[in-house]
Amino acid sequence: MSAGFPFWRVVPSDSGREGAYTLPVMPPATVGPEGAPHIMGGVALAAIIDAMELASGQPILWANIQFLSPTQHAEELHITASQCGGGQSVGQWMADAHVNGRPTHRVSASLGAREPSEKHIFAKMPDVPRPDECEPMGGPAWGAPGALHDQVEMRLAAQDFDTGDICVWSRNASGFENSAGWLAIVSDFFLGGHPKTAGGSSLDATFRFVQSAPPGWVLSVTDYAAFDRGVVHGSARYFGEDGQLLALSSQTGVLPRIPRA
Repeated sequence: MSAGFPFWRVVPSDSGREGAYTLPVMPPATVGPEGAPHIMGGVALAAIIDAMELASGQPILWANIQFLSPTQHAEELHITASQCGGGQSVGQWMADAHVNGRPTHRVSASLGAREPSEKHIFAKMPDVPRPDECEPMGGPAWGAPGALHDQVEMRLAAQDFDTGDICVWSRNASGFENSAGWLAIVSDFFLGGHPKTAGGSSLDATFRFVQSAPPGWVLSVTDYAAFDRGVVHGSARYFGEDGQLLALSSQTGVLPRIPRA
């Protein structure tokens, strides 16, 4: 069963503090084995982006998130966002997130736009099979029912584990727009694309938003750049069905001692 509305959307905090918001954590926002769910990192980033956009009244340009501590069994994610610099067109923002008073995420970001501006997209989508020509990818065997993996359909377009290049089509089950929030979630599928990264944990992620797209498939083009000192470094680009660049990301994650299928 899919979520009927964006499960990363926040609400104003009961505290009444300026810039304070709460994410009620529902099963679609979680990953992990049954009995031990935690907030998916990309969902936390999407919720914090939502909070910063509400607080600023401006669209996201980029955001960097640090993952500080676990979020197992969280019922709410509490977010505080504030502007820390910037000019008239673009503001620099920061945000912190907590679970039961424990800091779990820290975010730096820029929001706004300098207009008028001329758009030119240099990045080109690679030539890969279309979604209807690709084989479906199954979710993890250990995932809890109703969690995030039930909200996403994924199809493998291309992979080369020797070069670290992976191309995957994905779309959400509820027909959500491919907005900054949803793309931030998609960007956190980074770990698991290469078998040696399955079951790893993210240290940080940077998300750069270009433009949204109507509901439909998104192609993630992931480049695993290096495994070194027990971590993986890499980057990705995200394209709409029409080949337009939607977003970019990069991430560093701790490699699992024993990869999980």
